[in-house]
Amino acid sequence: MAFCLNSRLLLRAWSWTPLSLLACTLSLSTGHASAADAPLMQGAGTIITTTDVRLEMQRLPPESQAQLLDDPALLRQLIDNAYLRRALAAQAERQGLLQDPVLQHLLLSTRENLLAEAELQRLAQAARPDSTALEKLAQSAYKAESERFQTPARTRARHILVKGKDAAAHAQADKLLAQLRAGGDFEALAREHSADPRSAAQGGDLGFFPKGQMVASFDAALEKLKNPGDLSGVVASQFGFHMIRLEERQPASSQSYDEVREQLRAEITAKLQKNARTQALERLRTQAEGDADQLQSFIATQKQEQPAASAADAAAVQPAAPKAAP
Repeated sequence: MAFCLNSRLLLRAWSWTPLSLLACTLSLSTGHASAADAPLMQGAGTIITTTDVRLEMQRLPPESQAQLLDDPALLRQLIDNAYLRRALAAQAERQGLLQDPVLQHLLLSTRENLLAEAELQRLAQAARPDSTALEKLAQSAYKAESERFQTPARTRARHILVKGKDAAAHAQADKLLAQLRAGGDFEALAREHSADPRSAAQGGDLGFFPKGQMVASFDAALEKLKNPGDLSGVVASQFGFHMIRLEERQPASSQSYDEVREQLRAEITAKLQKNARTQALERLRTQAEGDADQLQSFIATQKQEQPAASAADAAAVQPAAPKAAP
């Protein structure tokens, strides 16, 4: 059973960090107030102290902590949740549930998971470079990956596609081109006649694209258009015949170091921390040896035990035979 605040804000923020959860677990497991603690709720042999609540609050972001302090009702709810959790845990202990080997394993696994995650966080924090070193790494990365921060020149254009390569298709394209040159509405004609359904729905608009993205004949014809609104002739390609109108050209650009500085610093830090975690795990793996024979023996034993367990479970749910009528 899990207890949580009804507040949506706190539910979204209700996430433990490993260290705070471990600290809170150790604190809440005692159920006794120290001399420096003031009891905030007690009953049925269970006490929730100021230290307990402080640790509960540590898992929340600062703005949620401030909200709790500004809203006594919400803070009382948090205290109530902590009390109920601790009281139920104590009741479970009195009922002997801690003797359940499955529960014992779950508790051990929870402890191991928390400590393992805390150690990974410690390794990640230790791998974080100081500000000076990080700045040098970021500047080096910017120089080494300069192309990454450059945007090539791009062109926006519209086209009308007539499918086919025969004389009839060429004649249809010539007819459409004549309409366009006579002042016809390019977008309306594209919607009505273009065989490219995606761009036709947008009035023939292909959006922005860099040089080389289109087929060679299309690119060559587009290159000859100088001003927005310029219209090509009929352009043949493997797709059919195109009429192209230039919409806009964007020159090449690049982001300055200052524009990407924080992004680079964050990426480098994350990479170093990930590497530290990965290397630590690999070092531990190299120290371990698996026993293939024992694994096969375990699998065989489990397979033998499963049918017996399944049969016992099935027998347990069989309905009782009806009693004979007197």
